[in-house]
Amino acid sequence: MTGDAARPVLFASEYYPPFAPGGAEWTNAEWAKALARRGQPVVVVTPNYGAPRRERGAGVEVVRVPFPRVPVLLRRRSGQVEVPALAHGNPLWNLYFTACIAWVAYRRNARAIHAQGKGALVAARRAARLLGRPALATIRDLGLICPLGFCTLFEPWETFDCSFGQYTSKCARFNLEHYHQEAGAARRAWLWLSVRLAWLGHLARRRALGGLDAIVGVSRGIMAVYPTRVVRADRRHVVHPLPPSAAVPSAEAAAHMRHELGIGDGPLVLYVGKRSLGKGTPVFLDALDRIRTAVPGVRFVFAGKGETRLPEREDVHALGVLDHARLFPLYRAADVVVAPSVWPEPLSRVLVEAMHFGRPVVATFTGGSPEAVEDGVTGLLVRKNDAGALAEAIIALLRDPARRERMGAAARARLASVFSEDKIVASLLDAYAAAARRTS
Repeated sequence: MTGDAARPVLFASEYYPPFAPGGAEWTNAEWAKALARRGQPVVVVTPNYGAPRRERGAGVEVVRVPFPRVPVLLRRRSGQVEVPALAHGNPLWNLYFTACIAWVAYRRNARAIHAQGKGALVAARRAARLLGRPALATIRDLGLICPLGFCTLFEPWETFDCSFGQYTSKCARFNLEHYHQEAGAARRAWLWLSVRLAWLGHLARRRALGGLDAIVGVSRGIMAVYPTRVVRADRRHVVHPLPPSAAVPSAEAAAHMRHELGIGDGPLVLYVGKRSLGKGTPVFLDALDRIRTAVPGVRFVFAGKGETRLPEREDVHALGVLDHARLFPLYRAADVVVAPSVWPEPLSRVLVEAMHFGRPVVATFTGGSPEAVEDGVTGLLVRKNDAGALAEAIIALLRDPARRERMGAAARARLASVFSEDKIVASLLDAYAAAARRTS
């Protein structure tokens, strides 16, 4: 192997599996493995929360660097666990992680430095400039528009460019009113201070974003939310998530997992991910009674964490965070997977996983979801914030097994064409080539 292809791409991220607060980290891992399979080695630089310092396999090298001086406080179990936000949003962290990234990039002669998380963006850009390497970042949420990102829940705009006034007068107030209603005076004072400190870190990230050579969005939908003042039109590249590489579990494995988790018989509607306002959890909860009435014996399964409380009913199963060994058979057991987001969903990994396991999805016309779900073919799309339409779509699929079977097969076929590894790797390599041209 010669030329740039022999030199690794460096992924910089504040999390990397097995430490994965959400689907983004698994997308990063799938991208890394896919690049390596196509002859492009990858080295990942990420903090160490309690895993081996170095791992290497299938063309991907993972270098885990310690947090300075506080490794015990920040050590975490694997899974959906996050460290405090300020741990990755302060100047000392940015300086330290810059040095870590630059050192590894220099030693490995990395061809490009790709920030895969907001907490790595400033350091990745600085390290790239120190070494004269192309700098890229991935956009997969609203965190580079607003630290809280609540604007999209109450503003009618199509693109968002949050100001400090908007942030403090509306987003911060929304945060207190909807997520910390029971906080005491001391807690509210700390929240008031922390949201303002978060804005300082946000400014540093926005400056870094403006100096990148290329920006990768996981969907056209999420890129459309960002104004051109924030993300230049000539720097934009769209690269979809890759599906999991796991085999589809058998029907027997799915039935066994259902029994193991205490889920009774009956049609199964599966919700995977964070339970929150933006993810549309309250809208789905408002739809449950209509679904129960129309489809007796239905079961509702929630896999994931979140602040939205679930009703204590026999047909509602709150399973918490599940590892893939238990989650993937649940997809196979589900009759319908629901993703009722009301914010501009970038492109939920849940949709891609459901397609991989041949499950029809009921989702909303938001963000990148229509790029995954072909309405009426691989699933159904409904208006956001419409519990009635959501219920009717779920009921229609639960009552029609043949239609569910056709949609599941169509979903797998769409995955093979739109989300193929060849296309996604080619798109990533195009982004690296474009970034390199801007630094040459």
